[in-house]
Amino acid sequence: MHDPPWLERTRGYIDLGMLEEADREIEKLPPDRRGTPQVQEMRIIIALDRGHLEDALTLSEVLCEVHPEEHAGYIQGAYALHALSRTQDAIDHLQKGPASLQDEPVYFYNLACYELALGREQAALTWLSQSIDMEPSFRQKALDDPDLGPLKKEIK
Repeated sequence: MHDPPWLERTRGYIDLGMLEEADREIEKLPPDRRGTPQVQEMRIIIALDRGHLEDALTLSEVLCEVHPEEHAGYIQGAYALHALSRTQDAIDHLQKGPASLQDEPVYFYNLACYELALGREQAALTWLSQSIDMEPSFRQKALDDPDLGPLKKEIK
């Protein structure tokens, strides 16, 4: 299934750092479509990219409340919490997500990052191994990720 054109354009603008254009793309949508989970996720990503962490967290919490089956609210909300130096809260937030979230390698990858930030290297290695088992390309991502630098020897 292909993403709708507005979503492709919005992601493109975000990738280029053109956040005003991404906002405008969302505002072009009919009002009844602006509350969809995809739109809410784009708003969260835009807030994160602007460094508006509290706004991103609030949007994530709303997404989790209104659409608890959607993974983005948990993934992005945890990222915002971690960026706000609330890393244990980030772990707790992720683990409150739906069981289907555990089908996503990024779930385990992010847990690895957060556990390592808290100094729990063995837990981080366990989560990272699980993410790499699910998605082998995450090995290279982990090797390039400065947050996981202390684990480089164990990743190879």
